[in-house]
Amino acid sequence: MKRHGNEFVSFRHPSEAECKILDKGIIDDKEWEEQSSYDRIFESAWKARYDWERDILISIIKDTKCTKVLELGPGPGVLANKIIKEEPNLEYHLIDIEAAKIANEKENLGGVFHVQDLTNDLDTTNLPNDFNLFIANDFLEHIQNPANIVLKAKSVLKEDGLAFISVPNWRMGHDWIYRGLFDWDNFIHFMWQHGFGFVGYFPSNLQCGNIPKISSESTMPNEMITSWNWYILFKRNDNEK
Repeated sequence: MKRHGNEFVSFRHPSEAECKILDKGIIDDKEWEEQSSYDRIFESAWKARYDWERDILISIIKDTKCTKVLELGPGPGVLANKIIKEEPNLEYHLIDIEAAKIANEKENLGGVFHVQDLTNDLDTTNLPNDFNLFIANDFLEHIQNPANIVLKAKSVLKEDGLAFISVPNWRMGHDWIYRGLFDWDNFIHFMWQHGFGFVGYFPSNLQCGNIPKISSESTMPNEMITSWNWYILFKRNDNEK
């Protein structure tokens, strides 16, 4: 998407449900520490979603001859496990909280697991600096400083590295920290501002309500209106800024 001069993107008005979340402050995420969360590893609905995402990512990995992947906020690494089984020579790094690492090791899901709290920052000190791809699968909307995380992830990508990011469609009733940031136009612009050019998109295997486009979705393909979340592929391009 090209940006010129004083062009800007409007933000939608928050829903009543989103306002309630904002009134409570930052989402308290105890994922993988509680049994109800842990059990997602085995649920058939999540398995179907991970299978869908695996197939998309395997296609990208093969097409780009990708050899090294970084996934941020992967939980225990169920998606990573599915990808590694298909591409056993792939070097796959994961970063999440201690509870996720414990689950990863207990379920033998694989990958090189790094423990970090990614709420505000990504410490790249002990990471390689030549990743071909970084993945943020329904993750950026849960953290306080997505801009910093994206920039830090970019810093360990190769010059032609890719970013594969899943963004929940607001129509499915997701909770947000930053309302409007992940509306289609706004998010594409956000990534452009941080040195990533738009490459393409993939729909979800799940559907949500057919609510007409809003002003911050002018460039969104019509087929994505009812897609539960949006899988968007970007390429590192420092000249985009």
